[in-house]
Amino acid sequence: MSRTESIARTPRLLACAFAGCTLAFAVADEQDIVPPPSDEVHSVKLGLLEIEWDGSLRLETNRSRPVKIGTDQYGRSAEVAEVLVRSGMVRKGDVILRLDTTDIDEAIEDATTALDEKKTQLEIATRNRGIEDEAMKIAMERAGKSDERAQRNLQLFEQYRAEMMKQRQQMSLEWSQYRVDDADEELKQLQEMYGGTTLADRTKDIVLNRAKRSLDQSQRSLSMDKTEDTLFKKYEFPEREQDIRDSARWQHSDLEHARIRQMLSLMRRELDMAKEQRSLKDLQERLAELQGDRERFIVKAPIDGILTRIDLEPGDDVSMQQNLAQVHDPSQMALKGTIDATDLNVVNEGMKVQINVPAFPGLELDGTIQSIGLIGSPSGKSTSFPIEVDIASQDDRLRLGLACSVSAMKSLRNVLAIPMDAVHRDDDRTFVKIRRGENMVEQDVVLGLDNGTSIVVLRGLKTGDEIVITSQKEE
Repeated sequence: MSRTESIARTPRLLACAFAGCTLAFAVADEQDIVPPPSDEVHSVKLGLLEIEWDGSLRLETNRSRPVKIGTDQYGRSAEVAEVLVRSGMVRKGDVILRLDTTDIDEAIEDATTALDEKKTQLEIATRNRGIEDEAMKIAMERAGKSDERAQRNLQLFEQYRAEMMKQRQQMSLEWSQYRVDDADEELKQLQEMYGGTTLADRTKDIVLNRAKRSLDQSQRSLSMDKTEDTLFKKYEFPEREQDIRDSARWQHSDLEHARIRQMLSLMRRELDMAKEQRSLKDLQERLAELQGDRERFIVKAPIDGILTRIDLEPGDDVSMQQNLAQVHDPSQMALKGTIDATDLNVVNEGMKVQINVPAFPGLELDGTIQSIGLIGSPSGKSTSFPIEVDIASQDDRLRLGLACSVSAMKSLRNVLAIPMDAVHRDDDRTFVKIRRGENMVEQDVVLGLDNGTSIVVLRGLKTGDEIVITSQKEE
């Protein structure tokens, strides 16, 4: 192909890889800007730049559900009993495979037994609590009566008995004193009475000795009573009084402690009861979950769609929560893939696109860019971003996984664009040659997007500049 033919042909779209796409541009003023032939002068002016993006994306579904044994309680593996559907179209609720229920049936039986045992334990505990309530009631009644008696005894002691004890002790001492006085008076009277008589000495001695002994006993009794009185006042009465007061205080403290123990016992019992009820509830939930898990041993399609192949045979073991396959909903298809970072200059969310399906020549569909990822991933020396395109209309020939060509056009008005053949590079330097009268000078430029034929000039040129395209570009 000659250089003139190359310049004259319309810019074509370049295919881009799945991980990143190249950009194609077409430069024009209000009439198309056509690059001049080599060694000709090109006048720089504002024009219309049409940027075309062409990407290769694949049909994927936005709605997929895993096929798995989603148990809540049962965690052991299970054996495949029967595989009914291995792949293909399925309807929601279709039975895909069945698992052997022997082990889970044993687990359900164990859970039922544990629940029955817990109910029996709760019944026994309820009866024991009834006995404890009665015993606690009796203990509180006993403590209350003991406290009542102790307080009454203290009151009676303070009002009556303390004084009565003192008076009785005083009366006992006085009585001993009276006995001594009486015995002494009697001895004196006998001595006076027998002193002037002729009564035989033997008889007189007997009477007087008896009186003396009586006086001696009375005196000794009085001495002991005085000692008893001293001990009574110093020890016995204070101790008796202290005992009565202590008894009243202790009985009242016992009553308060009994009340506290009763309250704590009730609180502890409430906690124990709550714990037992929670344990019962846990066992009930475990049994219910196991029974629900058993129903899931019949594995069904979660949604309408295409079932990927299940490579299991009867007798194979599968674990709970293991993904066995996927069901993809073909009615929720969208085009997905990645674009290169430079493509972000062209595409944006909401942009209308044209879709071509290479597998079916002539099949063209309209679409809209639904989303462009905000986080990119390294791709060679660049960065790729995920993109998703919605299809405006469906076609029965479309299949998940088909590669499609997607294109979009973006127009930039009032930009400076020049033929790429006018650009020269020397190491890190980029420049064009500008005609100044009869001379030609080199002008450094900063370039933007290009399509392989034309390129945007960001800085370095202005409208009216005349650039020279030399034949060196062809060499």
